[in-house]
Amino acid sequence: MELKRLIINGFKSFADKTEIDFVSGLTGIVGPNGSGKSNITEAIRWALGEQSAKSLRGERMGDVIFAGTDSRPALNRAAVTMTFDNSDGYLKNQPAEVSVTRRLYRDGTSEFLLNNQDVRLKDIVDLFMDSGLGRESFSFISQGRVEAIFNSKPEERRGIIEEAAGVYKYKQQKTKAERELANNDDNLARINDIIVELKHQVEPLREQASLAKDYQQQSADYHRIHQTLLALEIEQLAAEQEKTQGEAKVTKATIAALTAKVKDLEHQSEQLSAVDHQYEEQLNHLNDRVLSRSMKLENLSGEANLSSERSANAATTLADLKERLAHTQQSLTEANQRLADLAKQAKTAQAKQLELKTQLAQQKQASQDPAAINRQLETVQNHYIDLLKAQADNKNAQAALQKDQQLAASQNAAHDRRIYELSKQAQDQEAKVNTLLNQQQQLQTKVDQQQAAAQEAKDKLTQIQKVRTVQQRTYQDEMATYQRARARYETLSELNEDYAGFYNGVRVVLKHKASLPGVIGAVAELLEVPSAYQQAFDLALGSNLQAIVTRDEAAAQRAISLLKQQRAGRATFLPAAVMRPRELPSAVLQLVEGADGFLGTGLQLAQYPADLKAVMANLLGSVLIVDTLPHAIVIANTTHHRYRIVTTAGDILNPGGSLTGGQVKQGRQASPLARNQEARHLKTQLQDLVADLKQKQADLTTLTKQENAAQEAWQTATAQAQALAADLTAIASQHNAQAETLRQAQRQLAAAQQASTAQADLSTKLADLHQAGQKIAKEIADAQAKIEQLKEAAVAAADSSSKQAAAVNGLKTKLAVIANDLQTLHDQQQQWQAQATDAQTQSTELQQRIAHITATAKETAAEKESRTATIASLKKELTQLKADQTKLTQEKAANRGKLSDISARITTTYDQQHQAMATSEQQAVALNRVKLGLDSRLNTLAEDYQLTYEAAKAAVAADHAPIPELKSKLKLLKRGIDELGPVNLNAIDQFKDVNERYEFLTKQQDDLLAAKQQLVATMHELDETVKTRFKAMFDQTNSAFEAIFPQMFGGGHAHLSLTNPDDLLTTGIEISAQPPGKKLTRLSLLSGGERALTAIVLLFAILKVRPVPFSILDEVEASLDDVNVNRFGEFLRHYASATQFIVITHRHGTMVAANVLYGVTMQESGVSRIMAVSLDQSQKEATS
Repeated sequence: MELKRLIINGFKSFADKTEIDFVSGLTGIVGPNGSGKSNITEAIRWALGEQSAKSLRGERMGDVIFAGTDSRPALNRAAVTMTFDNSDGYLKNQPAEVSVTRRLYRDGTSEFLLNNQDVRLKDIVDLFMDSGLGRESFSFISQGRVEAIFNSKPEERRGIIEEAAGVYKYKQQKTKAERELANNDDNLARINDIIVELKHQVEPLREQASLAKDYQQQSADYHRIHQTLLALEIEQLAAEQEKTQGEAKVTKATIAALTAKVKDLEHQSEQLSAVDHQYEEQLNHLNDRVLSRSMKLENLSGEANLSSERSANAATTLADLKERLAHTQQSLTEANQRLADLAKQAKTAQAKQLELKTQLAQQKQASQDPAAINRQLETVQNHYIDLLKAQADNKNAQAALQKDQQLAASQNAAHDRRIYELSKQAQDQEAKVNTLLNQQQQLQTKVDQQQAAAQEAKDKLTQIQKVRTVQQRTYQDEMATYQRARARYETLSELNEDYAGFYNGVRVVLKHKASLPGVIGAVAELLEVPSAYQQAFDLALGSNLQAIVTRDEAAAQRAISLLKQQRAGRATFLPAAVMRPRELPSAVLQLVEGADGFLGTGLQLAQYPADLKAVMANLLGSVLIVDTLPHAIVIANTTHHRYRIVTTAGDILNPGGSLTGGQVKQGRQASPLARNQEARHLKTQLQDLVADLKQKQADLTTLTKQENAAQEAWQTATAQAQALAADLTAIASQHNAQAETLRQAQRQLAAAQQASTAQADLSTKLADLHQAGQKIAKEIADAQAKIEQLKEAAVAAADSSSKQAAAVNGLKTKLAVIANDLQTLHDQQQQWQAQATDAQTQSTELQQRIAHITATAKETAAEKESRTATIASLKKELTQLKADQTKLTQEKAANRGKLSDISARITTTYDQQHQAMATSEQQAVALNRVKLGLDSRLNTLAEDYQLTYEAAKAAVAADHAPIPELKSKLKLLKRGIDELGPVNLNAIDQFKDVNERYEFLTKQQDDLLAAKQQLVATMHELDETVKTRFKAMFDQTNSAFEAIFPQMFGGGHAHLSLTNPDDLLTTGIEISAQPPGKKLTRLSLLSGGERALTAIVLLFAILKVRPVPFSILDEVEASLDDVNVNRFGEFLRHYASATQFIVITHRHGTMVAANVLYGVTMQESGVSRIMAVSLDQSQKEATS
């Protein structure tokens, strides 16, 4: 069979439909790297059923579809068709030409066609299995496979021979047989476990069935008498209950009355506390009013004193102002007289001036214009006249200042004395003011501190009262909780001391425990379990809760002897010395620890004495606690129903597969374990409550003391604050009066100092005027000299007009003198006018001040009279307020006495209430005990007999035996039933079912054993077939390897050897070679090229022993040198007559040996194309 044709369409880089025709012999495929040569090999492998995308250099199978390029879109389908020439019938039951097609679409849909008919992938794989054309057969040899031969271990290298030997289908059959054998073993193990369990059940069930009838007879008698006894005891307990209830009703009425009395007293206490609070507020209000009125009275007293001082100061000031007014009016009269004299002098001077001006005008008309010198003389004379005028002004100013200075000097001595007195008075007053200010600030700080302390004390008192009220209520609530818990604990203790709920035999032994050395106690007494798992442990242990733990078997024997002597019944004993633990195997524990819902084993979750671990492990070591029933079922299936599993809700999965579940009836009597658990919890709770109550009582005592101390501290702080506030008011009043006196003195001192300063200014001004007058006098002398010079020059220059000039000059001089005199008179008039105006203004101001002071004095007198009336009213109001304060204080003290009396009565009533509550608790305990007895018997009737009390009472015979006799008969029957031990009433039916199942499973076990023997025999036959075929293929391949090696290497020799010839199923294959000129050595010690060529020789040896229709070689000679490549090409050409070779190569020697060369190019980026050249035809054409 040969490969005729390969059609590729849309596979990887072959976007266009590409058809390659293969000829017999050697076909070479060449092309540059990345052109798509290897895609041809992968297309063939893919068509033959390759399922690994990674083997095809992809991430997913869809990557084999042409993905598109920049110029071409992606395709939606890849298809490869291989056509074989099967004319020699190589493929059985197939036509002469066989075509295999595989298509893959972008959406993941794939198709397989055989001869254009739809088939499955499995059909394609089965067609080429053991044909030498499989995906991993020698039809595909790559460089990587060659490297794998010389790089792999000997054990891995045997796979090459196995594949050539065609043992794959035998190994598959063996693998299948091994899986069947494993399943068979699993089934056999499960059946064996079940058979062992059933075998353990058969004999006990046989024994239990024999006891069933005897038990039923005694049980019927027992139940009949027990029902009668229960009915009679219920009647007796009901009467006792009715009596106790009546007594309890009276006690409750007493408690209710005491409670009402407590509430009434507390109400009265609250009212008195409210009244006390009102008194506090009223007293605080009165204190505030007293303080306010006291401060106001102090202020008014201070203002009165200040007003008196102001009146005295005003009188002094008024006298001074009147004296100054007299001096001012005198100055005004003198100024007016002086102004009148000056007016007369000015009028005379003006008339003289007019006369001279007339004469001068007449002279000027008679004379001619003066010369230049006369003009100069005139200028100097004008300046001289100005100087004379300035001199006159200076003298007038000096005269006025001297007069003012004389007037000030006359008053100087009085001003100096006044300034000295006022300065001393201001200093003394300022010292007093500062002293009072410091005192006021210190007192204010003390008042603020004391008021803050009072407020803090009040806040502390309020807080303590609130805390005490809360603590009192908390204490009462906790006391009620303690009494309820104590009553419940005492009831449980009595039940535990009486071992209520235990079987009679167990109760007798436990009551005599002190006289029975080695008896430790019942399991229910020794166990402590989490409350969440209480129900699970109750149901898991069942009657074992009443099993008695002893130190050894001797102690158990002594207890049994006691029961026999007293005919007290039976009990189960657990000697700790001989008990053996039953725990989960570690493998099973690891298996269930990871399961959902698994909480732990009973042994892990319970607490118990350390020396009793073996006993507890026997009871609980193999019990699994699970949260829910579904999780429990899963774990039961995982452990093959070998262990007891209990859920927290009480569902039980028994070994073997049976389930027990449902709802526990409400009101059922608590188990001994639950009762002991509750008693332990209550004991701890009571200890905590007692400690807490003691602490709270101590806290209440401390709070009461703190309240009294805080009340006293608040009252003291308030009184001190009021006293300091009164002192502060007095100091503030004194400070205000002294401050006003200081301000008055400072104003008078300022006025006196201003007058003194004005006198000093007059002296300074006078000195300045005197200096200016001296300067003017010098300038006048210089001007006179200049005038004389100019006159002489003028006389010399103009004799002719000298007389006239002299006359004119004389007139001008007289006019200048007259003008100067007029100016002087005018200046003196202005000075005296200003002085008169100042005197008039000062006089007006002094008169206004005198009038103001006089009016103020009248107002002050009126205010003093009004203030005196207000002070009298305030003193009267203060007297009344203090009387009210005294009255309220007395009333508050009386109210406090009532409050103390009520508190004492509340304490007494509390004690009576607690005593009544204690009595009530005792009655409740008695009622609870009676109720427990009634409930226990009613529950027994309902649960055990499904009877009501009325029905049971109706069934009691009129001539029934007395209760003691009934109890005696019941004990005898109970003893007989106990001696029988636990009885399974369904034992006969259970025995039948278990026995039938046991026989059925035994037959199945025989069938599985026979099937196992058959599978073992089949596997042995397959192993022998594999050994035979492997050994034959190995020997043939070794012979071919030894023959081909010298041909490929040009000499030398090599051989294959088995690493473990005795075990042909696992032995490895070692390759030893001796190239020409070298020593014989292992393959791993050869050079890289030698190793590669040796591996190629091995592959050709296999192909020689088992030829394949065609073989694709993918660059296997890449690592060979040129000489070995030429040998490789010649060898291919030699073997091409038996096997069709398709070679992907880059080497020249291989290309030369090929009959046909296909070139793979990529003229268009990303798209591969094929070009074909027939070398045989080319050689023929070249030869011809």
